[in-house]
This record gives sequence, C-alpha cells and structure tokens, in this order.
Amino acid sequence: MQSIPILVYHSVGSSCASAYRRWLVTQRELDSHLHALSDRGYRAITVGDLALLRRSAQPVPPLTCLITFDDGLSDFAEGAMPVLMARRFSATLYVVSGLVGATARWLADLGEGSRPMLDWAALRNLQKAGVEIGAHSVSHPELDTLSWAKATRELRDSKKALEDGLGRAVTTFAYPHGYASRATRRIAEEAGYLAACRVRHALSDETENLFALSRIVVTSDMTAEALVDLIEKQQVPVAPPVDRLIATGWRAARRVRALHRSVFPRR
Repeated sequence: MQSIPILVYHSVGSSCASAYRRWLVTQRELDSHLHALSDRGYRAITVGDLALLRRSAQPVPPLTCLITFDDGLSDFAEGAMPVLMARRFSATLYVVSGLVGATARWLADLGEGSRPMLDWAALRNLQKAGVEIGAHSVSHPELDTLSWAKATRELRDSKKALEDGLGRAVTTFAYPHGYASRATRRIAEEAGYLAACRVRHALSDETENLFALSRIVVTSDMTAEALVDLIEKQQVPVAPPVDRLIATGWRAARRVRALHRSVFPRR
C-alpha cells in the first residue's frame, strides 16, 4: 500500500514572537524542503485532486505528495507562494473565513494575535495562480468540543463565505488544531465537502477515511533531510485509527476546559 505524505505548514517568514517560532519556517527552509522532495521525484497535487482520484477509484500516482498551509495568513502570499511557483509545487491553502482581511486573533496566547490575514483580493489572486483554497472554519475553534449546532455553523458558514468571496466551489476542509471527531467528520460530509484533513503527524494512504486525512506537521526545527527520512523511512505512523482511546480522553478534557471558560471567561 502506497503511503502519501500530506505536509502541513503555517507561516513562512523571517520574524515572529518567540512562542510562535515553532510554526514559522523561513523561505530558505521551505525551499530546501521542496527541493529535497523534487530531487527524490515527488510531485504535488492538491487535496481536492486527491479526493477526486480516490472517489473515482483511480490510482494515486507513485511519489505523490501534498503541500498544505493552514490559517490563511498573509505571509503565504509573501513568503510561500514565490517558493511554490519556483519549484512548481501545487498547494492547498486552508482559510479561516471569518478573519479574512483581519488578524489571527486566536494566536494571541502565542504573541501573534495581530499577525495579518490574507484579504479577499489576495485570495482571489492566489486562486487564479492555481492554489486550491479550502475552508478552515469561521473562527478557528476546537470543533470537537462544540455542540452539533455550533460545529455545523463553523463548517457550513465557512464554506459558503469562501464560495461567495471566491466565486468557486470549496470542496475540502482542515479541522482547526487538527481536532476532529465522528460528529465533525459527519458534519463535514453533510456540508458538501469531498475530504477533510486532520493532523495526527502521520502519513496518509489510499484507504484512509477521506474525512480524516492524516498530515505531517512541518516545524522550524525540521531539516530537509529529516523530512525526507520521516517520509521514506516511515518514522511516523501510516493512516492511524480515527478514534483512538487517548484522543477520546483528551477531547473530554478539552471539553471540560471549554465549558469552564464559557462559565468563567477571562477578563
């Protein structure tokens, strides 16, 4: 069974708050990653492409990889896009629809609450350049701690807002923080998405649940050599189970925390 590396990045730039440093790679680091993958023969497709191949029972070409970026930060256009174009790599960008043209306020605890987001004009330009735009919720919550109604609004409203703003169907989704549950997977499917990405720091394969696609988190301390080893020596799991007991327990703890915050909001 062929393993499929789906990489997830966040920021590409040169400076950030120290608490956020793990999630920011430089242009040079991104370029070294893509250069190494290209040298090994990897070619990138989008998450939408993967979903269509899987749904039509067509084989995924050997040495396929996927490059995804979460959040919709403005540094994607400034930092990531030039590298992607130079290396001829396709990419999927997951956007928090309710904060388009605003700032990444959910990153306040990491000192990056004022980090700018892409605006609609920039998103449309990226789409014209071939970037797949996917949804990443309205406000970036932990979806699996929300009620069914609230989680549904986050997935459906995000899809609609992006489709209205871009004039094109939005067919894939990435769960904020990588957190998903049986309920959120069902909501994603009912909302009309073709596929959705979790994290799990694992490789995907051709049998994995399309609404629980595993991704490998790329951080600032990962060299190109380490990334290739991670993929080719399979130092991470392949398509791990969607509902592990430890994940269920962690979800319960986060739900209690979320309830406490709603009762006793921080001032």
